[in-house]
Amino acid sequence: MAQRTIGRRCRGAVLWLCLCLLLAGALGLHLLFAAGQAFAARERLDTAADAAAWSAALWQARVLNFQAYANRAIVAQEVAIAQSLTLASWARYFATFAGTMSLSWPAVSAALGVAAEVAAAGRDLAEQAAGESIAVRAAGIAQLVAGQELLQRAVGTFAAGAVANEVARSTDTRLFAFALPVADAAIASRRFDGGERDRLAGVVLHSLDDFVRGPRTLDLTLYGLPSACLGHPLAGPQSWFSELHKRGGTVLDPGLDRWESADTHSLHTWVPMRGLFGAFLGCQRIEAMPLGWGAAEAAADAQGWLHADPGGVRFNPVAAALAEADLGARTLPGAQAWRGIAAVRDLDPERIADARFPLARIAVLARDEGSLVRGAAGAMRGRLALTDRFAAGRLWSLAVAEVYFRAPPGLRAEVEYASLYSPYWQARLAEPTEAERAQARSHVR
Repeated sequence: MAQRTIGRRCRGAVLWLCLCLLLAGALGLHLLFAAGQAFAARERLDTAADAAAWSAALWQARVLNFQAYANRAIVAQEVAIAQSLTLASWARYFATFAGTMSLSWPAVSAALGVAAEVAAAGRDLAEQAAGESIAVRAAGIAQLVAGQELLQRAVGTFAAGAVANEVARSTDTRLFAFALPVADAAIASRRFDGGERDRLAGVVLHSLDDFVRGPRTLDLTLYGLPSACLGHPLAGPQSWFSELHKRGGTVLDPGLDRWESADTHSLHTWVPMRGLFGAFLGCQRIEAMPLGWGAAEAAADAQGWLHADPGGVRFNPVAAALAEADLGARTLPGAQAWRGIAAVRDLDPERIADARFPLARIAVLARDEGSLVRGAAGAMRGRLALTDRFAAGRLWSLAVAEVYFRAPPGLRAEVEYASLYSPYWQARLAEPTEAERAQARSHVR
């Protein structure tokens, strides 16, 4: 009887134990599910923050690359203007040279006269083409400069935050991201104008081809045309014959606001020096006859005379004077549209700590509303409800990206310094610093 009583009292104990274990298992599964949901939300937010920070840095890198491409395009336009001016000068020189030859050689004057007419027509076409080219390219330079300034306004903390927020919301519409106001959030650049344009001018002059840059020189001794000093006892053999001398070149005024191009060609001969004792002093070279000349200028204030000596054209003084007279009489149409070497943007060395490896860091803070995260808080109600402890009731994520300059591997053997002339700006993710973490914590309230 005692054994039966004990058996009836213990009946059902295993059932209660199973129920307790089942409840504990269900609660564990719930916590595991809730933790998985919170972890998935965290991963989604971290991914969105990384994408937002990298996109903001990539936007700034692309703006810098646009500045570099624009500077290269401006250099190409400046070089093309110098080439157009050289074409006009050479066409004027060739036309006068053909005309002089047609008058100098009566035996073939008919054939040379036709050549002179063709050269004059070619000069007119070259002047029109050069003038229109200069005007169009000057307008193109102005548009590139305006584009540089417009895009530069899209770089900064506000622009980075706008890009970051758009990228974050494209991942999930309930997310929000903004850029922290970090001191080195942008690569510092400024416009180089006035006398500071000499760097761009140096790049332009270095980019000119040999014919445009000059000197366009030709020196020829005419052994079949003896000079008045032939056999002179006090003159060397170099003065016994006449000579042809061609000079020409294209130069940029030191003020960087004027291109000049000129070409001269003259016949020189040697004569005994004048004076009572001139015959005992030797011989001197004189310009016997100017054969060809031409000049062109590009400046806002065309003045009709040569400020410099392009390619040494004043070695033929009479031809140079004729070229200046022709320059004043035949203004190149459209050449006044060029306003001088452009003022472009480049890195500001005074605001960049490391001129060789400049760096910009963009810190982005992304957040998600804690009430919308399906964690432990929303799974149970009443006394069994659990609490998700999020800072300020939100889920936060900090991401940092860097903008840096690096040339493609294998491009050059030497190290290339950063500038806004080479489009090698890139973006990459980076580890947040303690200062950036502290600044992020100050925004989490």
